[in-house]
Amino acid sequence: MASMIKIWDLPTRLFHWTLVALFAFLIISGKSDDMMQWHFYAGYLVSGLILFRIIWGVLGTRYARFSSFKLNPTAVITYTKNLLKKQHTSYYGHTPAGSVMVVILLGSLALQLITGMLSTDDILWSGPFYSAVSENTAAVAGKIHETVQNLLLILVILHILAIIFYKVKFKEPLVSAMIHGEKPLKDSAKEPAREGVCFFNLCIAALPAIVLTCWLFTLPI
Repeated sequence: MASMIKIWDLPTRLFHWTLVALFAFLIISGKSDDMMQWHFYAGYLVSGLILFRIIWGVLGTRYARFSSFKLNPTAVITYTKNLLKKQHTSYYGHTPAGSVMVVILLGSLALQLITGMLSTDDILWSGPFYSAVSENTAAVAGKIHETVQNLLLILVILHILAIIFYKVKFKEPLVSAMIHGEKPLKDSAKEPAREGVCFFNLCIAALPAIVLTCWLFTLPI
């Protein structure tokens, strides 16, 4: 049995799976007027999660930090070309393609949250900041909200297909790694330094996220 190395810290894993559950709920609740209030509540929770992840991307452990992301355009293009040739370079953290996907997902989710809070259905429900903008701005926000929802669905499907592809073709345990946080130690790679979660940094990341979420819940919809 291969030796394992801890890659994903607990806060990152909790963020990931909580976001998965809330995203699924948002898709379902967004299609029902009876669930729209809960749709907003789930959006507030995701807002807190996104803020936490952004801060944790600076203060978190090695592979949670954005500084570990491989976003160099040349590296991304080279990796993608090699992948199309079925030549795979294994990484402990996110691959170049995975790094880009995470950034796009976080950005799209943030845009979706903002536009949702500015939108209205012109019948029953309005976002908490709808009254702060013009009707034209709210209408544009509503259209963007619908468009980004479709984009997010496409991105999520691509993400799932990529996970399946990596598992079948390269035996990469991406799902299990995001559950227990460990990946197989590579014989050809230097073992990364083990790093624990700094409780102080965790508090700094969590507190603003909690404050934001609690404040959003006080707003009328």
